[in-house]
Amino acid sequence: MGEFSTLLQQGNAWFFIPSAILLGVLHGLEPGHSKTMMAAFIIAIKGTIKQAVMLGLAATLSHTAVVWLIALGGMYISKAFTA
Repeated sequence: MGEFSTLLQQGNAWFFIPSAILLGVLHGLEPGHSKTMMAAFIIAIKGTIKQAVMLGLAATLSHTAVVWLIALGGMYISKAFTA
């Protein structure tokens, strides 16, 4: 983790955040993530645009939370191996 913090301090890591966002967007467009099932559900219940947006927002937030938990868990576990 020291190398990344050094890059941040030097101002050379500005590219990482936009790259991560772009990769996340592209990842979300890939097959999977239950997009077909969510679309079928909204169609089956004759859902409104508001319901579709809320379902998409809930899926996005829960997916993001899981990614953060995995990343934080990995950082915690990696400290055990470097100590």
